[in-house]
Amino acid sequence: MLKTTLLILSTSYFAWYLERYETSMIYPFDASYATPELAGEPRLSEMRVSTEDGEELIVWRVAAENGKPTIVYFPGNAGGLKDRADRFSRLIDQGYGVTALAYRGSSGSSGRPDEMLLIEDAVTLVVGETGHPIVLYGESLGTAVAIKLAASGLGDALVLEAPFTSLIELVQVQYPSETLDHLITQRWESLGSVHAVRQPMLVMHGANDDVVPIHMGRRIFDQAGSPAKTFLEIMDRGHQGLWTTEAQTALFDFLDRL
Repeated sequence: MLKTTLLILSTSYFAWYLERYETSMIYPFDASYATPELAGEPRLSEMRVSTEDGEELIVWRVAAENGKPTIVYFPGNAGGLKDRADRFSRLIDQGYGVTALAYRGSSGSSGRPDEMLLIEDAVTLVVGETGHPIVLYGESLGTAVAIKLAASGLGDALVLEAPFTSLIELVQVQYPSETLDHLITQRWESLGSVHAVRQPMLVMHGANDDVVPIHMGRRIFDQAGSPAKTFLEIMDRGHQGLWTTEAQTALFDFLDRL
């Protein structure tokens, strides 16, 4: 009886520890709150969206100018919305609308991140956007969110910055000597979904990316079902700093053709 009890307790503790460790590894969000004005972009307004399970999510938003699309922006897992304020400013300067989601546990949003919940939150956000073209913009982790939505038919176009094929394959690349796939519950299997994408698509990836290797971005691009797609390899760049002059020109040209 004692051995059985200890086994149950140790198993429960391991599951709790794994959940906590996995969450901190995959979702190292910056939970600190800042208004758009404090972040340096007062043209953005802050909204608070209540979820069905009682959480409150922060969304930054500005309307598009006439005829311009709205960029629904899904960030990567590092930092928070305030760290993307300069990007949002450049999009606003071009007349595009911006709707940026702070994931659960990020940038002042409540709750704990989870793959299925993040997708549900994103779907709710995009379904609420009407009356203008919608571009799903995914950055790193956000590419997995954007691909899931685009594959389900949401959005009029898709932009992916440093997309990965699946979290399992990404872990295998980053930890080649370990066998961790059986421990991971957050799968983010984008390669299995992207074939259903039919919207125009732009993929941007740094040639020297050692976090998400560029071959992953190419596989996502190759498997995408979109008949109108473009791949931009950004030379001399890694996982960060991809918004070069070349990249912005390609991005704005892509958006203005919609």
